[in-house]
Amino acid sequence: MAKVKRITIIIVLVVIAIIVLLLTIRFVNQYLIKNEAKKLVANGGISELVELDVNGTKQFLLIEGKEKKKPILLFLHGGPGQPFPFGVSARGAFPQITEDFIAVYYDQRGSGKSYSKDIPLETMNINQFVQDTDVVVNFLLEKFKRDKVFIVGMSWGTIIGTKYSSVYPEKVDTYIGISQFIDNKETQKRANVWLTEIAQNQEEQKMLNDLNSLNAPPYTGKEDTLLSNYISKYGGDNYSDEKVKKANIFGLLKWSLISPDYTLVDLNKAMVSGASFSLKEAKDLQNEINQVNFSEEIHSLQMPVYIFQGVHDKVTNYELTKEFIDKLAAPAGKELIPLLESAHYPNDEDFKVIYSKLKEISANKGS
Repeated sequence: MAKVKRITIIIVLVVIAIIVLLLTIRFVNQYLIKNEAKKLVANGGISELVELDVNGTKQFLLIEGKEKKKPILLFLHGGPGQPFPFGVSARGAFPQITEDFIAVYYDQRGSGKSYSKDIPLETMNINQFVQDTDVVVNFLLEKFKRDKVFIVGMSWGTIIGTKYSSVYPEKVDTYIGISQFIDNKETQKRANVWLTEIAQNQEEQKMLNDLNSLNAPPYTGKEDTLLSNYISKYGGDNYSDEKVKKANIFGLLKWSLISPDYTLVDLNKAMVSGASFSLKEAKDLQNEINQVNFSEEIHSLQMPVYIFQGVHDKVTNYELTKEFIDKLAAPAGKELIPLLESAHYPNDEDFKVIYSKLKEISANKGS
């Protein structure tokens, strides 16, 4: 009994030591990030957390840039409910971007620091997110005395960004999509065909049976989970091969763990409660996402359009995105930039492609 007690005490002490170590690492990194932010501001830049009243909810932005005269780049993160990597926790994370832009990292309704249990479920709809974005854009235009902003959507954020750019073209200088959403039903249909071919070639009978058991898309609930698991298994979300490394998912999340703008409560909101609220509880939003079809809804965009798409992406299908871009009327110009080493999540090499293109876009604007 005494031996068991000693072992229990040792385990408890080890756990406490690990927790203290992790909190110390977090505290040290928070200090370093805040110190760099102070230097940025002292040299004429900006690095500030902003709380806004957005259509009846408290929402947060992190604004950061080396020079206040640079173009404004508003990020609309993925999910819904997953503010990584371009959310409020990104202070100091992307000097490659803040060198050429005023980056605005925004935790959307129900996400991260902007999550609240008091948010009405009925407000979790696409139009509400578009209107929320308009409040944010108007705030930024007023704050920096500008006429337009650049919009960058990532995955789910491309739904908001594309719709916003269509409805408010006069406020959008350039639209940029990363892992562009087009039509989830068609994407799921094509993913099923792709996976079926793999199953047949590899004689995976259980996989074939699973795929054959699916009804017509859109898939929801257990069917969506089944398809997503197979997509993940075969690299349709995070691609790798003998020469290509996977996207570093921890790298996309790590800034939230050490962010000086995220309390531990905020971290829980970003990782757990906000994600659950947006992805599971907001069922009407999920159903609405499944009805979006930009191939039918969006035929033209008036501003320059740049789309970064992983060629191996089966979550937001590359071929479908290419078909959309080919047909899109964009009098100010359009470009599809293939991310050759990535699926849905860009890996480190393809993030370099994104940063390089953003720098080029900024330079072309004469900033």
